[in-house]
Amino acid sequence: MKINKVDVLGYGKWHDISFDFNQSNLQVIFGNNEAGKTTLLSLIEGILFGFVDGRAGSYEQYKPRETKAYGGKLTITTEDNRHFIITRLDGKNGGDVSVYDVDNDIETNPSLLDKLLGPIDRNTFEQLFYFGDLDIKSISKLSKNELVNRIQKVGFVGSNQWLELRDKIEKKSKELYAPTGRKPELNQKLKEYDELVDKVQLSKGNLDNYNQLTEEKNAISNKIDKQKAELQKIDKELTNLLHLRQVWPVYSRLSQINTSNETIRDGFDEEDVSKLKELENALFLSSEQIKNIDESIKRLTVQRQENKELEVYNRNRNQIDQLSQSFSKVNEMINDLKIKKSMIDEINHQNEQKTVVSEDELNNVQSKLDELDDSKNKSASASFMNLLPTLLIGIVAIIALIIPVTFSRLVGILLLIGFGFVKFMKSKTKKGNDSSILESKLNDYAIRNSITLSELQGWINEQRYFINHPNTNQVIQYENDYKSISTDLSNYFKQWDSYLNDFNTDDTFNVQLDKVRTFVSKMNEENSVNIRNNEQMNEQLTQKAQLVDKQTTIKNSLNDFLRSRNIDNVESFKELAEKQKQLKINKEQRDSIKDQITDEDIELLKQYNDNREIDDKVSKFKNNSDALKNEILSLSQEFETVNFNIKQYISDGTYSELIQQQSNLEAEINELTDEWLSMKLADAWIDESLNIATADRVPSFEKKAEEFFKLLTDDKYIGIKYLKNNIKVTRNDKEQFAAGELSRGTVEQLYLSMILALSVVFGRDYHIPMIIDDGLTEFDFERTQNAINLLKKISDSIQVIYVTCDNRIQEYVDEQYILNLNNR
Repeated sequence: MKINKVDVLGYGKWHDISFDFNQSNLQVIFGNNEAGKTTLLSLIEGILFGFVDGRAGSYEQYKPRETKAYGGKLTITTEDNRHFIITRLDGKNGGDVSVYDVDNDIETNPSLLDKLLGPIDRNTFEQLFYFGDLDIKSISKLSKNELVNRIQKVGFVGSNQWLELRDKIEKKSKELYAPTGRKPELNQKLKEYDELVDKVQLSKGNLDNYNQLTEEKNAISNKIDKQKAELQKIDKELTNLLHLRQVWPVYSRLSQINTSNETIRDGFDEEDVSKLKELENALFLSSEQIKNIDESIKRLTVQRQENKELEVYNRNRNQIDQLSQSFSKVNEMINDLKIKKSMIDEINHQNEQKTVVSEDELNNVQSKLDELDDSKNKSASASFMNLLPTLLIGIVAIIALIIPVTFSRLVGILLLIGFGFVKFMKSKTKKGNDSSILESKLNDYAIRNSITLSELQGWINEQRYFINHPNTNQVIQYENDYKSISTDLSNYFKQWDSYLNDFNTDDTFNVQLDKVRTFVSKMNEENSVNIRNNEQMNEQLTQKAQLVDKQTTIKNSLNDFLRSRNIDNVESFKELAEKQKQLKINKEQRDSIKDQITDEDIELLKQYNDNREIDDKVSKFKNNSDALKNEILSLSQEFETVNFNIKQYISDGTYSELIQQQSNLEAEINELTDEWLSMKLADAWIDESLNIATADRVPSFEKKAEEFFKLLTDDKYIGIKYLKNNIKVTRNDKEQFAAGELSRGTVEQLYLSMILALSVVFGRDYHIPMIIDDGLTEFDFERTQNAINLLKKISDSIQVIYVTCDNRIQEYVDEQYILNLNNR
């Protein structure tokens, strides 16, 4: 996989931030100490293999403090150019994982991540693809077996269980027997047996037949040894045949691969195929664009079909515009017409509601009403006069008390006052009776006209207004105005009749005005649409002309592309390109398979036509082997018989006991030996199985390590040799050195070559990004430059992420490869 982008939701110091990686496979991440480099790498590893839980140490967790979100996303591209987004959030068992298929815009099964990683777990990843500071102390102790074991650990799925089983068997076998051991059980039994044999020899006595039986026993033993030697020879040949049968499939595949000597022509590689595909895609795209434009022009043409109503509108546009300018005035006339009609109706209604009496009757009622008002006024004056005598008497009394007067004068005054009072009261009584009668008559008159007495004066005034101001003339005026406005409106709308198809002059003026306005609005809108359609059509025609020119250019480029390769058509090119591709594949396959079989094996296998001949020969040797085993078994039985007779001839009881002990001990030793041999055979079988599973990786690793070491040292060292417990390197002058004899810088280069070779070898099958975290800090300028060049070379096959705080990095690589965390 290739990582294209890292989205941090919340992890350590980072949250809600994205890091875009460059398009190439070499990504350099630069930052000062505490810039967050290790945090970012930990997030990448956590998304791939799960977050570290608290049990491993809280400092290995990066739960953020400023946000509740914990986790992030990786946007990746797979080997088959598919795009996915892997999201891991806080959860049980390393976090909750989800995988989003970008190409198909759907969520997919999270197990896809397991398929992409294969057998690579966190531990294997950190051993093969993640490198920090180089541990140069361990390089001199690294043996070939340890390298093979490391390769075997991820050689195939399930190898860890086999390795664990092998280690258990090997440990148990060492507990049972060790060539130089003393404590293992079998070692102790063998020592005990040697001591017992010495005791037997000392106590066996002088028996006459003992030597003869001993000679016979030795003769049989020699014959058994010869048979065993012959059996060993046959078994060796059988082993070689079994090996040939095992590598026959490899030899068969090698033979089936086309080994034609046809040369690979230039101009037909993947880059050329991609270029042709780009031209084809560009040609197809331009054709589709032209097709779409033609369809668009066709739609616009249909929309521009003739509209007779619009044609009439445009032909009479000046007259219609003039008429349209009167819309507001016509609307006012229609409203005025409504008002006139309303006034006429109101006046007629009022005239229907009036009750007009005669002038004489009104004068008579008015006279009585005036008389009643005069009577009421006089009654008020009389009331005052009634109070006057009382006032006078009071005044006189007061004067009499203050001013002395004669009695006769006082009496005269009193008589005069009393006379006036009596006369007043008679007059008041008479007038009061006349006023009540008049008021009663007027009240009856008011009731007959549906009013009250207090409303009578207003009613009289209203009746006189109606008599003096009749409404007939006003109605006539309104009716004349109404007729005049109606005539003007009818004449106005008749002018529209010739422009509108469904216009009806019998409709109300409001309806006619709405139809006219709708017609004008519709015609204006259709005119606007036509203008826009014309503009769009012109634009489309211009674009089509440009696309046709572009298409012609593409076709010319395509023809030049084919002509330069002496090809007539695209299909011929594709056929030849596929053929060239197959030739390269065959060559690569042959080279790859060739690493799995030796030239010696190939020469031996050439004498066989098929694997059945090998099977027949294997059967023959197995039969011979079985026959020899039967003979050996028969001789062994004879040997046991002679040996038994020897025991019978010995008469010494102590000797017999020793012989019995020897026999018992031999049985125990044989049983322990069988158990030990079973373990060793199982151990050897597991080793052989693992070697078969990883047979092609070991030589590939050795070859890559030499190639990288040579590049890092500027061809100063040209070979690496793996011994049992050490590593030796060969200088370009053929002199060899042990790893411990090299300088620290050269050892670092050697170790870097080996660990990078491991990553590249396994990167063929598991395309996991390689991460180097400040692994070159001890290198000088020249060695660092060589190492960077090597990383660029490796990035041709797998993604390399190099993290450093060395500010010299800008001197080694272009800025486009660098992600600077100091700017975040």
